[in-house]
Amino acid sequence: MSIHRTHGIVLRTRKFRESSKIIVFFTRRYGKISAIAKGSLKPKSKFGSSLDLFARSSIIFYKKENRDLHTLSHSETLNANKEIAKDVVKLAYASAASEMVERLVPSEEQNETLYELLDAVLKQISVAERNQLELILASYALKMLYAVGYGPELAVCVRCGKDLGNEVWFGMHSGGALCSACHNQDLHAVEMSRATLELMRKFKSISLARLRETHSADEFSRDASDILYAFVRAQISEGAKIRSLDFLERMRDSSFA
Repeated sequence: MSIHRTHGIVLRTRKFRESSKIIVFFTRRYGKISAIAKGSLKPKSKFGSSLDLFARSSIIFYKKENRDLHTLSHSETLNANKEIAKDVVKLAYASAASEMVERLVPSEEQNETLYELLDAVLKQISVAERNQLELILASYALKMLYAVGYGPELAVCVRCGKDLGNEVWFGMHSGGALCSACHNQDLHAVEMSRATLELMRKFKSISLARLRETHSADEFSRDASDILYAFVRAQISEGAKIRSLDFLERMRDSSFA
C-alpha cells in the first residue's frame, strides 16, 4: 500500500454501510479513481464539505495495488462550486458534464488536459446565466472528445479530405463532417447547416470562459449540442447510458430550462 497526494474533482458519491461513502474522483495525477472515505457520514466528519458533488479538493489516499477501491485519508476543499447546487438546471448540466467523463474515461488513466477542462466547465456553469448553459456544455463535450482521442474532423470531409461546400452532414460512424458526395456512405449521418458547423469550429478554438463572455444560446446551439451529445454517446459501450444527459435533454425539451 502506498500513499499519494493529488487534486481531485468529485464525480459521484454513494453511501457505504452506515457511516462511510465511496467517492469517484477525477484527479489531476491519476485520472479517475474510487476511494472509500471512512466515517465521512458522521456529523463531525473530518472531511467536511470536501466530498460534496463537484467539489475540487486536495486529497491524500492510500493506493491498494491491483485493487479498484482505495482508502481516502485526507481531503481539503479548494473550490466547492456551491452555486451549482443552488440551481436545479445548473445541477443538471454539471451532472451531465461529470458523467460524460465517468463513462468515457477508463479508471486510473492520467489526463491532465481533461482534468483542467472539467474544472473549467464546472466553474463556468457556476457563474453562467441559464441561456448560456447549452453552449457551455456543448463546447465542453467537443473539447472533451478531443481530450480523450475521439475528436471529430471539422475542417474538411472526414472521408475524402475535400472542402465541405455548402451542404454538410455529420457522420456519427465516420467521425466528423461529411461532404455531399460522401454522406451516403455513413448510414448514421445527420444533415447540419454551415452555421452549425462554424459554431462547432468555434467551440473547438475558444475557451469556455471566452465563450460564456461573448455568446448566449441561439437556434444553432441546439443543433450543435444535439449532434455532439449523440456523438459522445456513440463512443461509449453499446447499451451503456449517460443517464444525467438523458435527464437533461428531457428537462430541456420540456422548456424547463
